[in-house]
Amino acid sequence: MNRSYFTNLLTIAILFTLFSACTDAEQQERSSEHNPQESLAPEQLAFWDNIQAHCGNAYRGKLADATPFYQTFDADQIRIHVRNCTDTLTHISLHIDDNHSRNLMLTKVDGTLRLKHDHRNPDGTEEEITQYGGYAPAPGLERRQIFEADEHTAEILPDRFDNFWFLDIMDEQTFAYGVHWPKHGHSIRMEFDISTPVEAPPAPWGYE
Repeated sequence: MNRSYFTNLLTIAILFTLFSACTDAEQQERSSEHNPQESLAPEQLAFWDNIQAHCGNAYRGKLADATPFYQTFDADQIRIHVRNCTDTLTHISLHIDDNHSRNLMLTKVDGTLRLKHDHRNPDGTEEEITQYGGYAPAPGLERRQIFEADEHTAEILPDRFDNFWFLDIMDEQTFAYGVHWPKHGHSIRMEFDISTPVEAPPAPWGYE
């Protein structure tokens, strides 16, 4: 057999190896997409399950704590509704009196949990300032996750580059949501009674 024959065999072998490697990578990527929980830290996966245990329920809340910057916040009625739950999304709508613009979108992405704030106008279109939030450093806790401001947040809200939000299942009766603004020392925390579901509020603006 001549040298060209062995050269062709070697070329075929190399191409086959490269093809197999690409195929394996694609399969692993597809597997990760179909099973995003596999990449989450156990604490984050447990937190996700603890939140989704409330899917379909609405709860009444209150302003539990606020620094002077947020003390102008006033509402007769605060409610959350845990809705639109899927394997990769937990949608928590936040209703303050008759304002149905606020949505907390908790998702599994990039091997961690992400919290985004989806703000809508009454006609369902996005508000000018929306989709801010960030990612939770792993592993966090089974009942509490903190979400640090991401690049998008720093771009649209430069003064809030160091913000971090939290979701906290404090105990069997209380769920808390809030934000800290370290640069200026501002913070706010809302607490919700998760021991007693209430009537669901209207659908948030832009959703059914």
